[in-house]
Amino acid sequence: MENKEVTGAVTEEVSRSIYPCSSLTQLSGGTANFVYRGVLLKALHDGTTTIIVKHAEDYVASNRDFKLTAERCRVEESALTAVNRLASISTNNGEHEGQRYQITVRTPRIFHFNSQTNTQIMEDLPDALDLKTFLISQSGSQTIPREWALSVGRTLGIWLRSFHSWSSLPEQAEVAAEFDKNKFMKDLKFSINYNNLINMIGTYPELLEESRPILEKVREMAAEELGKTGGGPALFGPIHGDFWSGNVLIPQTALDQPSPTTHLFIIDWELAQCGNRGLDLGQMIAELYMLKHFKDIDAGLWAIEGLAGGYQDISDDLAFRTLIHVGVHLICWGSTIAGWGTKDQIRAVICIGRDLITKAWERDRTWFEERVWKCMFSI
Repeated sequence: MENKEVTGAVTEEVSRSIYPCSSLTQLSGGTANFVYRGVLLKALHDGTTTIIVKHAEDYVASNRDFKLTAERCRVEESALTAVNRLASISTNNGEHEGQRYQITVRTPRIFHFNSQTNTQIMEDLPDALDLKTFLISQSGSQTIPREWALSVGRTLGIWLRSFHSWSSLPEQAEVAAEFDKNKFMKDLKFSINYNNLINMIGTYPELLEESRPILEKVREMAAEELGKTGGGPALFGPIHGDFWSGNVLIPQTALDQPSPTTHLFIIDWELAQCGNRGLDLGQMIAELYMLKHFKDIDAGLWAIEGLAGGYQDISDDLAFRTLIHVGVHLICWGSTIAGWGTKDQIRAVICIGRDLITKAWERDRTWFEERVWKCMFSI
């Protein structure tokens, strides 16, 4: 179907559901799916007046030639339904100029899912931006209090540890089994990161060729992890699979007039899978680091510090695996985002990624403890 036909079909479906809307507006920002905000004709019993409608086709919404199974929508619905049973995480241990920051992290509620049309209706976080856009949109990092950024990172870290621990409990075995069925997205995540890591050597041979032996070993390690479930729940188990600042929603007024509670939503669970927990930690850390590297936003580093502190008790095994993935992400993604940085910045981020991978593979803890990455290691 053409995009207009998709929108028409979704509008018709919503109008016939128990959540009819007076208007449906397509949202920008997403690439894989058709996402809309609907204004309800009648508020829900809890006062909710808007909803999010998410529809999947068997291709990427922003590129019809990129085929992608619509099964991803069912994966997300299953994951969100399960994780909605996980208690939200709240902290109020940050303070700036007398203002205490209470941060709450949770997942949006699923209201309805049509498995025949791959259409979800879920909870909206009104007037929200993704965390990456929010941090960039502030007029310089000096407008973001350090304690606030630490609090946001800390609460995200506590939530992530809670999710990883909860999903590894024996009573959540069915949840883990459902996550483990998402083989297609698991293989896709491996390919766009670790296969691409080797491809990047040919693109930047002067920066990466000398490190080829280690980079190839890293790819082999990641390939072996695809079928791995052992290694202890602290290392392997259900993961979000796409845990980064672009998949964290935050009210765009969060710093304008600090409210009693700032709500964060963890969204986009289509890559939910079983894997190494360092993939979740590493992707978020890499994206936060790039805010500092490319945009000189100190809040990115503060959030990393908070994230590591909130996750707590990171073993050396998990720390080194996380840092390897940070390096992989910097090389594969930091070098390819259009308009993200200058040529020199891109070459520099590739070198940083290379060094992270090399030193983490060699388990050179001293090297990391002398740099910003020291927060990953317990004293």
